[in-house]
Amino acid sequence: MRTLTIGGNDYKIEYSFEAAEYKDCVDKAFKILSGGYLMRRNGIPDDDSPVAERKREMAAAFVDGTGDMLSDIPKIAITFLYGGLLENNPVASEAEAKALFKQFVKENPNDERASFFGMYAFLRDCMEEDGFFKLTGLEKMIAEMNAATEGHEEGENKPKPVKAPADRRRKSTSTK
Repeated sequence: MRTLTIGGNDYKIEYSFEAAEYKDCVDKAFKILSGGYLMRRNGIPDDDSPVAERKREMAAAFVDGTGDMLSDIPKIAITFLYGGLLENNPVASEAEAKALFKQFVKENPNDERASFFGMYAFLRDCMEEDGFFKLTGLEKMIAEMNAATEGHEEGENKPKPVKAPADRRRKSTSTK
């Protein structure tokens, strides 16, 4: 749990049950942590496309996904702030959380949290410290996704075992 001072009032930021039940907060955390923003536009064409075209489309999809993620950081920061406020000092809406953030920025222009990305990073660290990712199951899900991806990639690179044709095997003979 961390504290933000805004307008002379201390606001406790905690990611526990209330934040875990806030769907938008969990959804946005999942998209950021899983790389969902980057993979949203996979850009992979049919298998009969030339390799060069596939690489260009994948690079463009990566850039587009990164752009989507960066352009959503302001909304994500406000959603995360709202989710973190719910446990100890609930606010009425994300609009109220946004107003508090605006006030914080005006009061603390030199604070590294006085930007959307700075606040996002602060809140993400708070989520991790409070065990939010474990509580919501995101930690386990991301780990399983990473393990599956690593296994899939390793499987693609492993040579397949060569089977000897059946007609070239020795016939077994019985000595009964």
